[in-house]
Amino acid sequence: MATSNTAFSATYPGGLYSNERWTETQKIWFRIAFIFFTLCSIPLDFGFYRMIFHFDYAHLNYRHLTEVVAFFNPQFINIFSESGFFGLASYVNLPFVLLIAIIGALIWGKLDKASVNYNKLYYWVRVFARYRVAYAGIGWGYKKLFIMQMPRQYEGLWNTEIIDFFAKRLYWEALSVAPRYEVFLGFAEFIGGFLLLFRKTTTLGAAIAFVVFGNIAISNHAYDIGEQVPSALMAILAAFVLWKDIPAIYQLLVKEKDSKISHYYPQFKKAWQKYTRWSIKFAFNFVFVVLFFIFEVYAYTHNDFYKIPNTPGLKNTTGFYEVSEFRVNNKLIPYNPLDTVRWQNVTFEDWSSISVKFANRPQQIEMFAAGSYPGNNEVYDGKWYFHIQGDIRRYGSAGKRKKKRDPSQRDLNITWESSGMSGRHWYYYKADTVKQILYLQNKNRSNRNETMKLHYERPAPNRIILKGIDDRDNLIEVVLDRSAYKYPLLEGRKAR
Repeated sequence: MATSNTAFSATYPGGLYSNERWTETQKIWFRIAFIFFTLCSIPLDFGFYRMIFHFDYAHLNYRHLTEVVAFFNPQFINIFSESGFFGLASYVNLPFVLLIAIIGALIWGKLDKASVNYNKLYYWVRVFARYRVAYAGIGWGYKKLFIMQMPRQYEGLWNTEIIDFFAKRLYWEALSVAPRYEVFLGFAEFIGGFLLLFRKTTTLGAAIAFVVFGNIAISNHAYDIGEQVPSALMAILAAFVLWKDIPAIYQLLVKEKDSKISHYYPQFKKAWQKYTRWSIKFAFNFVFVVLFFIFEVYAYTHNDFYKIPNTPGLKNTTGFYEVSEFRVNNKLIPYNPLDTVRWQNVTFEDWSSISVKFANRPQQIEMFAAGSYPGNNEVYDGKWYFHIQGDIRRYGSAGKRKKKRDPSQRDLNITWESSGMSGRHWYYYKADTVKQILYLQNKNRSNRNETMKLHYERPAPNRIILKGIDDRDNLIEVVLDRSAYKYPLLEGRKAR
């Protein structure tokens, strides 16, 4: 095998390439590529900027930065259908942008007959693409590195039947059972994005990002996750960044011959140009790398996980409870798996949530908050909708962001416990530990009017007695006994 002298990047002063002549075919393809990849790298949705304008900057946190780096992509057309959410129709905006690029390139070609090459423009569009992919990779990498995107499992989830899970939720939980693997995936996303921030490691970073985001796009389709377009777009942008280097890589790895990767970099000779370049680069890297990291560390150390409530539950109550006795209006109701009034079983979590298993009491399934699933009462009409907001499902209510979020409503509004699955009713509760009263409210957005006020007693460490008014105005008394069942998954970890 030949000894390689490969240089992963080489800086050439602008003058060395100033007279390089491109063919007409190269110029045509570049004009199309320049417009297409520029439009795909810069936010075009009006709703995106409206969202940023309405951020609560006094309480800026990692959630805001995630919304900035994670999802924006050209979306002139909105399609409400199964294919529009999960299938080929969800990609309709990319060929639309390509059509814009072709038309723009034709006009550009008519107006520009003098240019010998487009080295400077190629440099700039490559910069746009690599920073777009870099910040997306770093942002989503942080989510997995800090075990936030696929958070730890919990009692209610362990006691929900597999048939009640959406495919997406099953995929999430398959990753969450192996936190180390989630961290590994996060590191792969992060390192790909981080390497794209530097010229000398751009090629390696683009290759990693292409593989990682391409795999994510495939997983999105396989499990109906619904976020395939942003991940596929990141893979396409990474491939564009890598494109010019592929022949040299092929020469080295396949033909086993010496090769050299070289790129044109413009010279910034004037002081204001240098300072402007460094100021912009420093500002963006500080916000989306350093400050983002600080926010993530703060959230991790202060129990601020965006999918998990952070109000502690009643002490020493976490577990799965069998319903030993159940009375309605002082009448004892024996166990019946088909009874729609009697509670079947109950779970208490580490945080202030409980879940109740009812028989044949369906409610609307909570969808994932990322905007990748159809909302409640959203019609599958298959029509095309053009809107200045862009992604109207994500940004259509951006004006409401002007209102500050009420911290007291945080745990009530976090519905991850039931997102993408059915089978249990979830309640947020406030506990008056002096009067020993639980104030319960249904967490499902379609059933927020369902509330309970229950007095609790704890005659034994593993027994809880609830008495009060349920969400159907019945007087109930429930005797709960904690199960001694040991979960094999947890016991296996302890054994190791």
